[in-house]
Amino acid sequence: FFFFKSRQRRMFIFLQQTRTDASIKIQRIFRGHKGRENFAVAIALRSLEHKARPLYSLLENEGGEIKRHQDAQVGVKRALEEAKNAVSELEKEIAILNHTNAKYWDSDQITGTPQRYVTGLLRVSNIL
Repeated sequence: FFFFKSRQRRMFIFLQQTRTDASIKIQRIFRGHKGRENFAVAIALRSLEHKARPLYSLLENEGGEIKRHQDAQVGVKRALEEAKNAVSELEKEIAILNHTNAKYWDSDQITGTPQRYVTGLLRVSNIL
């Protein structure tokens, strides 16, 4: 750099400054385009969100309804499991009742409270 003559040195500095200015201008333009592009995308996104607002509200309403149905489904499944367990217990009790020789049978399957019944009556009437 020091071995240039003064005129060549000035020309070198001028060209270097011109390149730097050109690169700064290109970067500014590029960044400006990118900034404008981001702004345009944000505007389009806001516009689409505004257009989709009724769909979001409908989705929220349907989501609440779906949640309500799922809760009801859980309750029905629980009741079905309880009913299956009750039927299996009742079948076990009937199997034992049909093979017993005892005169009385204690059961809470008929009224919900434990009571003593005549075994023959339970066998004939198939109450259990």
